[in-house]
Amino acid sequence: MTRIILERHGQSVGNAMRKYLGHSNLGLSELGREQAVLAAECLKDVHIDAIYSSDLERAYATALPHAQLRGLEVKTSSQLREFYIGEWEGADVDWLVKERYDEFVLKWLGEFGTFTFPGGESVLDGAERMYNALVAIARENDGGVVLVASHAAIIRAFYCKISGIEPEKMAEAFPFPTNASFTTVDYDGEKFIPVEFSHDDHINIDKNVKMQTKVGKIQAL
Repeated sequence: MTRIILERHGQSVGNAMRKYLGHSNLGLSELGREQAVLAAECLKDVHIDAIYSSDLERAYATALPHAQLRGLEVKTSSQLREFYIGEWEGADVDWLVKERYDEFVLKWLGEFGTFTFPGGESVLDGAERMYNALVAIARENDGGVVLVASHAAIIRAFYCKISGIEPEKMAEAFPFPTNASFTTVDYDGEKFIPVEFSHDDHINIDKNVKMQTKVGKIQAL
């Protein structure tokens, strides 16, 4: 059995500015860097054999404190990136709500699993990309424990996929994972087994806000 700990990056500059980044490459905010350190401290006594990350700066900077504690390198891959969001790259959340309400609120947030970004990637294609990348990582580290730093929506889509959630029901099944949270899965050589989604006790947040679903909580990617 191979264990994979998926960590969403800490608060990014895009999150702080309420912008949708997708593949746009901005780093962590000051709070995000603090969250990355807290997350690494939380796992300091957990044995980790390898560390991987999306090649985008906000994910790499989140993985780096774990690597520094252990003297490991961070292996990066574009296959672990967030969705490519096409025309929405760099867009303000408030603008999307106002000017793209049907697409953004009703279809992206309200439906999620059946959505395709305008000029970008579909949720199902992104989930498949992430699935294939994590299968390869699990097989490269058979029987080990691996930390993978990635992004909110792609982690959510992957977890829905391995949980057997139909695309039409994904929006109601799981929310976006919180910044610097851990989502844990096991790989038995044939399939992924969900263990825990968006564990964030190490991050000081309002638990009453955390688990809102559908359109209740609008996050920047």
